[in-house]
Amino acid sequence: MSASNSDSTLSDEKNNKEQNKIEINDIFKESSFYPWIKPNSQFHSETGMIKLHYEILDFYHFIQLNNEEKELRNKTYNDIKNIIEENFPDCTCELYGSFKTGLSLPNSDIDILILPKEVAMDDNNLDIRNDTILLKYLKKIYNIFEEKNIFSYLEIIIAKVPIIKCIYRKTHINVDISLFKENGATAVKLVDKIININPDMKPLILLIKYALRQRGLNEIYKGGVSSFIIFTLLYYYIVDFRKTNEYKMKNGKKEEIKTLGFLLLGFFNFYGFDFNYKRLGISIRNGCFLYKRTDESKHILSVENFQDITDMGKNCFQFKKVIEFFKFGKESLVCHDYKVESYLKGFIFPDSILRERALKYK
Repeated sequence: MSASNSDSTLSDEKNNKEQNKIEINDIFKESSFYPWIKPNSQFHSETGMIKLHYEILDFYHFIQLNNEEKELRNKTYNDIKNIIEENFPDCTCELYGSFKTGLSLPNSDIDILILPKEVAMDDNNLDIRNDTILLKYLKKIYNIFEEKNIFSYLEIIIAKVPIIKCIYRKTHINVDISLFKENGATAVKLVDKIININPDMKPLILLIKYALRQRGLNEIYKGGVSSFIIFTLLYYYIVDFRKTNEYKMKNGKKEEIKTLGFLLLGFFNFYGFDFNYKRLGISIRNGCFLYKRTDESKHILSVENFQDITDMGKNCFQFKKVIEFFKFGKESLVCHDYKVESYLKGFIFPDSILRERALKYK
């Protein structure tokens, strides 16, 4: 690398870091805002990593969907499902994505997958996996929705996987509708299986997702990281962590090392400072492993899709900012004061969702 290129890279990294700090300082006006910690929380009687462990659990209970929010999403799904199946009797609907796996945030959308009951979808026995046919059926569905006037927003997004994006007028829930692509349903089964074995992942994923969402880094089409990529990164880290800390966990430090705080700090350190993005990629296909990159590092992150070995990381063009957040998160968690009021307030800042939730949270 030439001196000029090296200087440019260092300058970019410095700018990203400064931008992250500026954004935090501008938005984080209330240093006492951490409504997820209840007065009777175990957080208040612990220290260090165990203290952070209980704060992460407090945030998880605070931010996960409540019964009312779940009911609104289920009503939205059932109403749309009924419309689809009435007008397309050869089709059925399934939920997939973060709501289905229990990893949904407040104001998150729901993902609906439309699948054929049989391979033949019409009289001509056309190939339903042909992109032209997909778009044809998507437009038919769009036209029916438009006629019924049940959405306050309705649009077809033409992408690699075309979808209908809409907002259901009755519930104000955002919905993404896709056709005949079973990948999402298969991903749900994998996520459920892994989280059942590794329940610690759930509160950590919701926390990391929320922090990235606050920074506009949680949407793949905006260059951020998708929920499934976060899931993949965390799963690999936890598998690797258990291997490297197996001896310590059997000898004297078991309770501290098993905490969510220890895992979160390690995750931020691993992907913020230690991981070699230029040389290595991550896969959870047929196990959980690293592979050597052969693409000359044209994009920062390389994460293999567990189904078709495509690289899910190639569209994450803002991943430098994600890395800077990981660094920032690690630095904000390194606090030796056992009387600290909140660890998470260092990188979770007040926003409209948290403020509204704080009024209802008891």
